[in-house]
Amino acid sequence: MFSKLKKNSSIRPKNGHFYRKKKYTNPYFRKKRNFLIKIPSYSWQWKIIILLILIAIICSIWLNFFTPIFNIKEITVKGAVKISAEEIKGFALEQINSIWGRGMNIFLFSKNDLIKKINEKYNIDNLRIEKKLPDKLIISFSEKQQSIVWFETEKYYYADVVGSIISEVDPLNISQKNIPLIDSRGDRKVIDKKIVISPNKIKFILDLFFEFKDKKHNFEIERFIIDNEEGTVGLKAVGGPIIYFNARNDLFEQINKLNAIINQKIKDDFLKKTYIDLRYGDKVYYR
Repeated sequence: MFSKLKKNSSIRPKNGHFYRKKKYTNPYFRKKRNFLIKIPSYSWQWKIIILLILIAIICSIWLNFFTPIFNIKEITVKGAVKISAEEIKGFALEQINSIWGRGMNIFLFSKNDLIKKINEKYNIDNLRIEKKLPDKLIISFSEKQQSIVWFETEKYYYADVVGSIISEVDPLNISQKNIPLIDSRGDRKVIDKKIVISPNKIKFILDLFFEFKDKKHNFEIERFIIDNEEGTVGLKAVGGPIIYFNARNDLFEQINKLNAIINQKIKDDFLKKTYIDLRYGDKVYYR
């Protein structure tokens, strides 16, 4: 029995007694364990599958972004009536050729950049840009209704009934049979695609235009003229005088005065006059 106890290193005899040696450990200085990262081993079948997936990803990126198959080759513009479809196409082509001048992949083409560019130039509704694979771009929109042609600082603009600029226009493409031409001779009024005048003044001019169009009063309208004088609207007759109206007064009272002065005093000398002024109550001035 005692020989067995002696073999136990943790039991020591002392004064004829046996005791078990206590072991003390500091919890703050525990021996660190070694952590091993086990790398899973794949079979040769899995290695082939992973390789094929990587090859497929690389081929997809190459086909989508670096081959001419998806370069934009056709641009279609829908909805252009007064606005130049060729100019809209020009904006798209400028963006397409902006990278190295070699065209642009349809996936890399930014629709938002083109929308911003078009909206800076034109005031239009329902602008949409559609990418149609593999190489087609479709630009569609609806034009706002042009009510007037505005002339200022050697530029012509189409604008709507409240004075919002729709687009700049080539004077050779202007038809004055259906909408009036307004010549601004005062301070600059086109600011941020908006004509800074009262919508009531535009309405007054439109009423004048439809009253005098088609030689209804035996003369033809050349243009309307406005300046910095508040309320004044000038109607320039083709080969004749400028007729001054007051946009704050009743339109038809002024028209009746004009007819009376032409029929009773001016008669056949109408085209020889420089101006006829109807702005001041019952009085009419002319020269």
